[in-house]
Amino acid sequence: MRRFGISIYGVSRKIRTGELSPIVAFERICEMGAEVVELVPFGFNLVETPELKADFKQASARMGVPIGNYSLNANFLMLSEEQYANEIARVKKHIDMVSDMEIPTIRVDSAAFSRPMAENTMEKFQAELPLILNTYETLCDYAKPLGITVLLENHGFHANGSERVRQILTGVKRDNFGHQLDVGNYTCVDDIPEIAAKKMISFAKTIHMKDFYLRPAHRDPGGAVEFSCENSWFRSVNGTFLRGSILAQGDIDIWDVMRTIKTSSFDGDIYLEYEGMEECEYGTRVSFANMKRIYNEV
Repeated sequence: MRRFGISIYGVSRKIRTGELSPIVAFERICEMGAEVVELVPFGFNLVETPELKADFKQASARMGVPIGNYSLNANFLMLSEEQYANEIARVKKHIDMVSDMEIPTIRVDSAAFSRPMAENTMEKFQAELPLILNTYETLCDYAKPLGITVLLENHGFHANGSERVRQILTGVKRDNFGHQLDVGNYTCVDDIPEIAAKKMISFAKTIHMKDFYLRPAHRDPGGAVEFSCENSWFRSVNGTFLRGSILAQGDIDIWDVMRTIKTSSFDGDIYLEYEGMEECEYGTRVSFANMKRIYNEV
């Protein structure tokens, strides 16, 4: 059953500044009409603060809105053996926490978002692919007895792009592994999101709906920041300027993407992940309303 949800990441700016506590932020997005919520630990740490974990569970019950996914930044590449072992151990602690909270899926990255651009080549990806596959199989084996599915998001500039993501998804031989399809993130590697959605929808377990303004490399809008996708312009791997927008106000054809989703066999959760410059509660609210409206229009 498809549910329309909101990622708490959209209002994490206010969590990090202290304007909203994590629980109040959760309640605010529930009040916007979210049927399910994704937790992203920006501005809070549920592993180190078990009392907050209990608070989230109580808020979820009080608001009548389940927590459907937990998204965790991680990096397993370009590390020493000790660093790799430590990262595996850290992620396993988050999987344990997700199990305690009865959250069914966890998104885990394999490559750092701020990895040097020179290290994001296809040749480097092919060399690292065996380690990526082995890592996800290790995490899936750990998560399987807990009833948890591990998700790969097309995130950042390395483990991204429909061809690379497809290699990982088909290479990991575990049934508790799948794709968190982020519509907007495919632009980070200059994939056309409307086409990428058609190519990747059959792998999707969850979806992030996101929109970007796109400007060609020769039209510098000013103010671009490397490795920062929130509240500023940044650049794709080939130099395209990108900036998050309110959903349906940017340059991605959200109507076409929604039509792809609606006419597919996908029946998972569709999360609004707002990443624009507007006041974040306003941007999230308008984007979520647009997401539901457009789904009904197509």
